[in-house]
Amino acid sequence: MKLIQLFQAYPFDELMPIIVDMFPGTGKYRKPLEQAYNTLVEMTPVISKKNIRYKLMKDTQSDTSYIGAEDANFDSPWEVCLGKEVVKEKGVDLSDIELAANCLVNISFIGKHPKSFEEAYKALQKK
Repeated sequence: MKLIQLFQAYPFDELMPIIVDMFPGTGKYRKPLEQAYNTLVEMTPVISKKNIRYKLMKDTQSDTSYIGAEDANFDSPWEVCLGKEVVKEKGVDLSDIELAANCLVNISFIGKHPKSFEEAYKALQKK
């Protein structure tokens, strides 16, 4: 499924509780994340042959593993990210709404956002 389709499948109000569960403390970023979501669902995606690939990853700081996607998957303009296929490798047990929530956070922090999001992006950078 393309990332744009994942975002279109869930309203922001359904994604935010999932985001807070996945990333404790992110409730304070509701406003900029909602702005990102609203901007993203209004954009026209650029179809990409690249994927956003969720897989089991090793934590470089410890011997633990976690499910995630490489930051490089999101390091492109938002329109390009929206046109990428979201893929789950074997062993990834995230639901579609969890994928959408995780992608929204990653694209908001890592993706190359439009100028209209600059002020909200600065709010995301505050701790």
